[in-house]
Amino acid sequence: MKQRKRRRKKTHYIEYDYEAAYQKQIRNLEEDDIQRMMHAGRLKYIYATKEIRSGEQLEVEIYPEFTKQRQDEMPEEGRRKKDRQAQYNLNEKNSQKQCERVVNENFGESDIWATFTYSKQFTPASMKVAKANMRNYIRRLNYQRKKRGLPKARYVYTTEQGDKGRWHHHIVMDGDMDMDTVEKLWLLGKRNQVRRLEPDENGLVGMAKYISKPKGKEGKYQKSWTPSKGLRRPKEDKNHYKTKQSQVEKMVQGTLPVHEHLKKWYAEEGYEFTEYEIRHNKWNGQYYIYARMR
Repeated sequence: MKQRKRRRKKTHYIEYDYEAAYQKQIRNLEEDDIQRMMHAGRLKYIYATKEIRSGEQLEVEIYPEFTKQRQDEMPEEGRRKKDRQAQYNLNEKNSQKQCERVVNENFGESDIWATFTYSKQFTPASMKVAKANMRNYIRRLNYQRKKRGLPKARYVYTTEQGDKGRWHHHIVMDGDMDMDTVEKLWLLGKRNQVRRLEPDENGLVGMAKYISKPKGKEGKYQKSWTPSKGLRRPKEDKNHYKTKQSQVEKMVQGTLPVHEHLKKWYAEEGYEFTEYEIRHNKWNGQYYIYARMR
């Protein structure tokens, strides 16, 4: 009777806010500081390489993982906190990142970016009213699209009240409808802007950051952007073989350039390196590396 092969037990790692845990940028440190950190970080860590693909953009996040048995080594700043403000900040940050990635994944230079404003007599009394106005606009838009044989609009929009109390909406949408009609269907204000998207070396990240910046007017967290149904989601993958602790330490010391390490894995896919940053945590002597490619 053949013996059954034992299945290798899967290692479970604890989810934590690694961006908050590794805050100080390495480039601002002196050489002596780096050497001291290297000495303090001699414990062996498993590093995750997280890949987020959205449109032409690839983001890579490299950070140490922690099992339940080693959770005491996890930086305090990254632990899940019950504090309401800390959770609010984390939700806002994650929401903004997701908005950037959804916009990059679904829209490009043939699509439209519009800002809709209000005339004084149509000023909304609340966020609820402002969002209802935007939903009515989308209904008018989709009615006209249907008459022209077009599918329902693909979009991401935000609603914002400025410091002076003025309400406005930003919307990114597909470019199937002509821009004149897109603008005319907004009936509540005249000082509007409608134009084609203009991706730069970072795609549409700058524009997405602008429209998804934290609002905070209501005093509690709420998702600051609204997507249409059917948008493609950014593709995420995580592995533990592409980056070893020894390679991280070489990147920190400068003996292994970050772009050279990434080139080994992603050059064949056609990605070109654009930017990176390295952060550290003084408490456990470990690092977080973020890189962006296109």
